[in-house]
Amino acid sequence: MFTRPLDLVSHLRPPPRGTDWLHLVNVVLIVFFFFLFGSRFVLSPALVTGDAPLRLPSGVAAGGALVGAAEVVSIKTNGQIFTDHGLVAGMGQLQVWFAERIARAPASALLIRADGGVSLDLVMRVADAARQAGFAQVSLAVETGRAASPAG
Repeated sequence: MFTRPLDLVSHLRPPPRGTDWLHLVNVVLIVFFFFLFGSRFVLSPALVTGDAPLRLPSGVAAGGALVGAAEVVSIKTNGQIFTDHGLVAGMGQLQVWFAERIARAPASALLIRADGGVSLDLVMRVADAARQAGFAQVSLAVETGRAASPAG
């Protein structure tokens, strides 16, 4: 080796001992921050519309109704219905889309995202069509913690 003729090894400091735990602390902190700042979209904030009467969640209890939805349908204020494939022409085409999704993944969950101005009648027709198609759970997306704007 190159250090033997000049005896450089004797002048070197020994490697520090006892810092092996520091690497473990770094790994634990990284995992902790992944859990702490994880995606809020893993479970969709939704209200389950089952046999019980429709009640909006309030305050801290709103977290009890979190469900994971495999499929999402969006309804705009003007009555347009969107799926992951785009705009749906009408309820007939939406029922075909429901049948395709149920054939691919039976007993999956559906999340209905509706704008604030969508009539409850349209939302309920979509939810009823989804239940008749075979979705195990139909959820209605809601926003919590947002103050209602005064009518003016």
